[in-house]
Amino acid sequence: MRIDNHIKSLGRLLFIEMTIGSRLKFPAWLCCLAQPEILIFQLLIIFSLFIFTPTLSQNQKVCIGSKSVFAASGVKGSIFDYSLSQDAGTLMETQHNDTIIVEWSDFKGVYQIGVRETSLQGCKGNWAFLDIEIVGDYAHFTELYYTFCSGAGVTVEFNKSKFQSYRWVDETVSPDGYINKSGIYELITVDYNNCTLSSFIEVIENPHPNVSIDADKIICTPEFTLYARDTENNPAETFYSWSTGESGEFLTQINVYNHDMKRDSKFWVRAEFEDCHASDTITIFACHTEEFEGKIPNTFTPNDDGDNDFWNISLLKDYPDCIVEVFDRWGRRVYISSKDYPIPWDGRDINGRMLPLETYYYIINLNDGKTKKPITGTVTIIR
Repeated sequence: MRIDNHIKSLGRLLFIEMTIGSRLKFPAWLCCLAQPEILIFQLLIIFSLFIFTPTLSQNQKVCIGSKSVFAASGVKGSIFDYSLSQDAGTLMETQHNDTIIVEWSDFKGVYQIGVRETSLQGCKGNWAFLDIEIVGDYAHFTELYYTFCSGAGVTVEFNKSKFQSYRWVDETVSPDGYINKSGIYELITVDYNNCTLSSFIEVIENPHPNVSIDADKIICTPEFTLYARDTENNPAETFYSWSTGESGEFLTQINVYNHDMKRDSKFWVRAEFEDCHASDTITIFACHTEEFEGKIPNTFTPNDDGDNDFWNISLLKDYPDCIVEVFDRWGRRVYISSKDYPIPWDGRDINGRMLPLETYYYIINLNDGKTKKPITGTVTIIR
């Protein structure tokens, strides 16, 4: 028998052309006395870089997930049966009985493919086997999938030491595997068996939850409610935790009881979705307006005698943004200061007219970012 091999390259498909010069022939009466010659050879490996002409005694290698075409040669007119080890892959028939395609599995190991010839006279030959070793490595990522928070990214890790080279199909992925947008990404690797394989990993971008509480303020009651704000666009599964120990989904407000109004207190809330989180803190300042009690004059005598002509409030010097308002007994505002109360009230109304002897009501807003409860009381003009 003469076999001439000619190799052609077409893209990524490698072919072997075979020219069969002669075949061994047996007389019909000898067919059941002798075993027909069996020749197994590999014609084509698809998606593999190996080309070889197997023999029954030589162990051959193929890459996981690849396809191979085998052809059997025997007595003219014979038909062939094929076998494949369990878990080795799938046999796929072709138009010609002397040719079979094998799609190899992802299970690495040594397996056998076998062939048996049956002649036209019904004589069956012995099984002939070829050892095949399935080799190759996919990229094994450290996570089933990766997530990251909006505005950030994630570095995809895998078993780089198994490969002589690798590349990401998506050019937006950095060489070290840094990804900053959602998608399914393909990684092509070449291992040390020269198997070129594709592995896929999903990357998910999660939104940052939002949360805020009111600005720091003073609350002069032992009971109040705190609200987590700016949460309207948060995912429904967002989990809220409060410094009071309360937590849960949809817990965007809490009630505070028995608050100690004589000291500053801090409260915080944390919103979490997947690995993304946001938080905010509020300080509830102690009610310290007591320092003004008994220290704001309740009378003055604006009669231009040079004595007690102005309503002087010395404590306001420490509050540069304070505003003082005065109202008559009908609730009409008769006076409003500029910030810092730079010029004490002289008993005149907004239009500069002298107000009559009367008791008036005042509201003082300190505007210090701490004291939210205004200071109130009465002052009487005496002439």
